[in-house]
Amino acid sequence: MEIDVNNFSLNKTLASGQTFVWKNTGDYWVSFVNKPVAIRQPSENKLEFYGASKDEIKKLLGLSDDITSIKAELDKDDFLDKAIEYSNGLRVVSDGLWPATLSFILSIQSNIPLILKRINNLSAAYGKPAKIINKEIHQFPTYIDILESGGEKLKQFKLGFRTKFVFSAAEYFSTHILSEKLELNQLKKHLLEIKGVGDKVLDCILLYGIHDLSAFPMDVWMLRVLSKHYGNLLGKAKSYRSKREVMTAYFGKYAGYAQLYIYNYSRLNKIK
Repeated sequence: MEIDVNNFSLNKTLASGQTFVWKNTGDYWVSFVNKPVAIRQPSENKLEFYGASKDEIKKLLGLSDDITSIKAELDKDDFLDKAIEYSNGLRVVSDGLWPATLSFILSIQSNIPLILKRINNLSAAYGKPAKIINKEIHQFPTYIDILESGGEKLKQFKLGFRTKFVFSAAEYFSTHILSEKLELNQLKKHLLEIKGVGDKVLDCILLYGIHDLSAFPMDVWMLRVLSKHYGNLLGKAKSYRSKREVMTAYFGKYAGYAQLYIYNYSRLNKIK
């Protein structure tokens, strides 16, 4: 199937460090969370995809977001304008609660290649194999598979201190009904009860898992960039929460897009 797109780059979006459920096979991006999906962008204004409906693709890739309005809302300052221009074509994804939770627990004190390696290893060990357009793929590891296989099996993947966090998350998802349909504050409360989910991981889950565009995750790199370019706004804010409050108040309801643009621009241009 095909879908028309405008102002969208599949490669930029899926390689931007916001999602770890997609694998680049060279000609297609493939994913297997609930079912195998394959997608490519044969031309600037066209996507070709298999294994999902148009509505599902739109949700997964943020294609229903009104980018023109979002950019107009974020026309705040010269630095952000440069980040937006550089990051043209980026969209905020929607990976789902469990995939985002596992991904960003594994991201703690890690880099993108290492996170992808861990996800691939866990998928190969726990996930069901499948084929789509002749591409072999394993299912993203489910919390049920991780829990039922036990903690000892998980230790072989050398996740370090993250091992207990992953198992804790699997236990929590197995014993609680977590859904993006929950009232947001209630969902936040639940997620913060999971070992390894602090404020930064929580914000990543909200933004990239359930498409809460008001979320504004900040890792060490982002905090360094923000201190340099928005130090006058941050003032004496010391804690993560106080800094997040300042930045979300400044960027507004689309703060998540501001975060993605700034992170992408700063990371790829080594801006500190």
